[in-house]
Amino acid sequence: MSELDPIHGAFSNPPPELPLGYPIADKVTVKQIEQRAAKAIYEAHHSYLPNNRVGFHYGVFLDGKIVGSVTFSAWPSGGAIRGYKSEDVREVSRVCIGHDTPNLASCAMSKAQDEYIRTHRDDFEVLVTYVHSDYKGSMFAALQGKGWERDGESKGSDRPTCPWQDVREIDKADKERWVCELDQ
Repeated sequence: MSELDPIHGAFSNPPPELPLGYPIADKVTVKQIEQRAAKAIYEAHHSYLPNNRVGFHYGVFLDGKIVGSVTFSAWPSGGAIRGYKSEDVREVSRVCIGHDTPNLASCAMSKAQDEYIRTHRDDFEVLVTYVHSDYKGSMFAALQGKGWERDGESKGSDRPTCPWQDVREIDKADKERWVCELDQ
């Protein structure tokens, strides 16, 4: 298994490069990892928000070597989405893949979503995530068959969600909101 080098932000033994169009679904697995492992991945590879919230973290493994993380957490809003109360919403709060392989992120998210729903299905009714408008949510668009739908623009929040100024500025950025209703 590959070990993350948190100082240099690289994996000590990265998986091999795979050619474009190579079917990777059989080579990708997810399993629960500790928060400190997810934190190291986000600090090394997450492009605009390197920290992570408390939540349920999955390591993403390609050929048995860790290449990323997906985190699910409680939704930090007190509002409702599509009529669902905030306690019935879980957020995909971070998705980070530190390996350049086509379709790896959507494959990893699909597998993490399946596992999270399998183990936590009675705890929530809808998943939500926010994607920087510049990124256009292509990974979640690719997962429309798993129930993901673009739910409009989100203007972000002026309320500080944590003490770092750069995070407050990011939270105010325009984002797209994507939702996945489980009962559809």
